[in-house]
Amino acid sequence: MKWAAKSTMPGSDDRIANGRHGHLSDDLIFSLIDGYVWVSWPGTVASVKLGANDTVRALMRDFLAQCELGDRLTNARTGDE
Repeated sequence: MKWAAKSTMPGSDDRIANGRHGHLSDDLIFSLIDGYVWVSWPGTVASVKLGANDTVRALMRDFLAQCELGDRLTNARTGDE
């Protein structure tokens, strides 16, 4: 099985519209190949194997949960809830 999704970092459309060139790492392509998640960058040949699909999904969920917690704590501290 092969599956791919492109992810563009926030602000990259603004960067292009304003004529600025961003970093290569602003765009990522995630691929699922034979049960493993890979990441690559547009215009490059190399890919990086992140790990087994189940493991990477769990790690990504944990990362996003930590980000949300950090946002909530920051907003609670500054009163921007």
